[in-house]
Amino acid sequence: MPLLLLSFLSLWGQQTAVYTEANRAFKRGVTLYDQGILAKAKREFQKAIDLTLPINETAAEGFRTRAALYMAKCAVELRLKEGEVMTMDFIRSFRPDPEYQEALMDMGNYYFNVGEYAKSLEFYNEVPTLGMSKGTLTQMRFRQGYSNFALKEFNLAKSFFRDVIAEADGDYYAPSNYYMGLSSFFEQDYAQAASSLQIVENNPTYRPYIPFYLTQILFAQKKYQDVIAYAEPKANDKGIRDLKEIQQLVGQSYFELGNYQRALPYLEYYQENSKKLREEELYQIGYTQYQTGNFQKAIQTLRPLSGAESPIGQNAMFYLADSYLKVGQKNNALNALAAAKRLNFDPLIKEEASFNYAKLAYELNQPREAVATLQDFAPNSRYYQDAQRLLADVLLNYRDYQQSLEIINDVRRRNGGGLPPQMQATYQKVAVNRGMQLLQNNENQAAREILQKSLENPIDLSVQAVALFWLGDVAHREKNYQESAQYMDRFLGLTRSISNLPEESSVATANYIQGYNLIKQDNYERARGFFQAAVDGINRNRGQYRNDKIANNVLGDATLRLGDSYFKFNQYDNALRYYNEAIDRKSANFDYAIYQKAIIEGLRGRRTEEIVSLERLTRDFPGSEFADDALLRIGQTYQEIGRSNDAIPHLQNLVTKYRGKSPLVNQGFLALGLINYNAGNYDGAINYYKQVFKNSPEPTEANLARASLEEIYVKDLGKPGEYFAFLETIPGYKVDNLKRDSINFRAAEIKYENGDYPRAIEGYTSYIRSFPQGLYLSTAYYHRGDAYVATQQYSLALKDYDWLILQGAGKNYAKALEKGAVIAYNSELDFNKAFKYYSDLEKATTDENLIFEAQLGAMRSAYRAGNKAAVATLAQKVATNPRANASQIATANFYIGKQAFDNNDFTNAIPALQKVIQTSDNEQTAEARYLIAFINYKQRNLDRAQQLCLEANQKSSAYPYWVAKSVLLLADVFADKGDLYNAKAALEALLENFDQDKDVVNTAKTRLAQINKQIEASSPLNKTPESNVLEFQKSGGGG
Repeated sequence: MPLLLLSFLSLWGQQTAVYTEANRAFKRGVTLYDQGILAKAKREFQKAIDLTLPINETAAEGFRTRAALYMAKCAVELRLKEGEVMTMDFIRSFRPDPEYQEALMDMGNYYFNVGEYAKSLEFYNEVPTLGMSKGTLTQMRFRQGYSNFALKEFNLAKSFFRDVIAEADGDYYAPSNYYMGLSSFFEQDYAQAASSLQIVENNPTYRPYIPFYLTQILFAQKKYQDVIAYAEPKANDKGIRDLKEIQQLVGQSYFELGNYQRALPYLEYYQENSKKLREEELYQIGYTQYQTGNFQKAIQTLRPLSGAESPIGQNAMFYLADSYLKVGQKNNALNALAAAKRLNFDPLIKEEASFNYAKLAYELNQPREAVATLQDFAPNSRYYQDAQRLLADVLLNYRDYQQSLEIINDVRRRNGGGLPPQMQATYQKVAVNRGMQLLQNNENQAAREILQKSLENPIDLSVQAVALFWLGDVAHREKNYQESAQYMDRFLGLTRSISNLPEESSVATANYIQGYNLIKQDNYERARGFFQAAVDGINRNRGQYRNDKIANNVLGDATLRLGDSYFKFNQYDNALRYYNEAIDRKSANFDYAIYQKAIIEGLRGRRTEEIVSLERLTRDFPGSEFADDALLRIGQTYQEIGRSNDAIPHLQNLVTKYRGKSPLVNQGFLALGLINYNAGNYDGAINYYKQVFKNSPEPTEANLARASLEEIYVKDLGKPGEYFAFLETIPGYKVDNLKRDSINFRAAEIKYENGDYPRAIEGYTSYIRSFPQGLYLSTAYYHRGDAYVATQQYSLALKDYDWLILQGAGKNYAKALEKGAVIAYNSELDFNKAFKYYSDLEKATTDENLIFEAQLGAMRSAYRAGNKAAVATLAQKVATNPRANASQIATANFYIGKQAFDNNDFTNAIPALQKVIQTSDNEQTAEARYLIAFINYKQRNLDRAQQLCLEANQKSSAYPYWVAKSVLLLADVFADKGDLYNAKAALEALLENFDQDKDVVNTAKTRLAQINKQIEASSPLNKTPESNVLEFQKSGGGG
């Protein structure tokens, strides 16, 4: 028995010690919990539970229960994942013990205090109220009402507030009436809301807040005069909360009553004191500013709504556009109208904005945008007829003539095959413009077709005349001289009743072309009259010509041809009159006139005067294309008058200086051979005749030289062996083969002359294979090359021209270089070879026209081959060559400018590119405009860059890619100037109207995203999505 007692006492002592330590841990946990040191508190509660686990007494169970409840609360408040699980486990374990109620209430209170109202309701709604004190129940009911209110469950909220209000006293009576009023307000039960709020209107806690809500109630009831009467006196009371909102409501009330002047200061006060505003707020303020004539303010207020895809955004852009117009900012107005028409919320606004956009775009010389918009008006639109009339006007000034024609044809289809009269006139002019554009691009066949179509609508006689002129011109260039003459006859007949034609298609120019048409048909006598008319017309109107090249070149050449027409009929006095006129004026090719004058002197038997004139030509103009003719003619004239020795130096000059350049060299060798033969100098004669065979002779030249050598060797020297030995050294000159050689060649030649090119190719190929050293080998290769070209076998043709070029100077050398270069450039895209051939051609000919064509081709080839040094040299040659037309000068300057641009040499790039713009209207021109704008942008001349980009939209409208590039640049200019809204508008317009180039589109999208980010960062527009939980002032009554 004593042992048992001792054992009991020992066990009791141990438990007492455990309780003491557990209790200390529990108390430490409570202290730490109250201090908010939750993690340490949780560890202390866990320790208390662990210490009492071995004890199964009821007291220990209660102790552990309290500690477990605190642990769960710590876990929840620490936001530990297991917190809610611990709490729910606790609740399930202890239902329906008092600890269960306490746990639910504690969790509800915790979530309420941290603003998680949905969570708080989950716990409050589970709390058993039986036996709960009145004060605790009232607090919980208020908090349930408040949580539902915060969650916008207003009807539920009111049911809880009613329970609290029913008590008619206590701490929660006033806040319950306050939130009861707010709940009714949000449910639009304004009478009940006012009743509840008025109960606490004089409560010190709620008095600052009530005026705002009562003002809102009156406004919601559309009692605008009552709003003003009640709230205006309070608008400046510093003891009232939400003053800016009260001022806004006063302003809105005046707004609704149409009194914008009184509304404005209240609305602007709200604007100035708000960091962010909603769409409808910005719109209302901006519209009020617009109505009161404060357009600059309206612009600043409405502009942030440019990205609002809503009915408000559409209206805002419409009034923003008009505000811009009122202050003269038309380009900005255009962007705002674009935004308004892009939205579909209000069809009437969209339609009006679209029409106004088209009109303004046309006024601002932006026809591409105008055209795109005007096309969209349906026949049932109230603007359809006006849009059609405006479209006809716009298309007249739209540079994208191809698209214009497509649009007009679409109108034609929609009108059952017909066109309104105004559109018929537009079609005629646009078709002619398109035809001229195609001619500039060397698309002659397409140009001819469209010009002929324009004649189907002869509304405007001047336009009809221009079409006839260019049809005649293209036919002439294609050597259809009879067809050209017919068009020019019609043109000249029509122009008797019209005037003010463009210089390029003037009556004088038409007479000039017609004269050539008749010369080409050997009708020199009739041609003379047209050349005379051309000369007289240009002389009569010389001061009116702006284009010196037309006045000088056409006049000069027409004067020469007039001289030729008299020369043809041996009317030498008249011929000399016009040749002298060309010489006195120093017209283009006046060296030809000098040569012709010399020939006339010779024909009149005045041989000395003839020689003097020819010697002047060779001395003063050694670079003349007639210098070699003059040297040969001097030699021949001296021979004819028996002064052969005097002929020798001139002939030697010819064969020395012009070898490899002139087809007359072999004639010089033959003449020198004859002079030496007649002088008895057989060795000298043999030497000159043999030189003929070293200079790629024509068969007639070779035969004459061979016959002369045969006479000297056989007849005069009696050395036939040496003659035959020489013939053996000449390729293809075996005596027994000569006849067979000639027959085979002639067979192929007949097919070639008859235009049977496939069989001619077979014949020439057979000849070349059978006679690899044949007498006619050079001509065979040349003609086979031409036959290949005629059958579009360009690669094979080039091989034949390559062979001829490898042989060196000869009759076909220059022609092979010219044709080989064309094929290498256009067909083979071998720009290096094309460059070499054009460069060699420039050196191989004395024909000034061909020299210029060689320079032009070499320049283009060098540019495509990336040969920058050659481009620079050749572009200067072309740009300064008097034979270059405006288009060619433009191309030369484009290459100069583009190369300077690529080297960042902007100083030299700009003047060259400006010359391109002044002298052309094609894709190079469009690129030049863009490059100049880009240079100004790089040099930070932002205003100038902006102006140039806007001009490009109109002037380059035929080339959408360069318009798009200019718009991209314009967006960068706007962005760099801080005008983000116009940058955004430019990019949106680009993406709406352009999709032809993926790189441009992707760049625009990326840039637009960046701009939108920048706008959003500084925008006063509040884009925060509406929350499901009310955000409001608790007004001191949150419980």
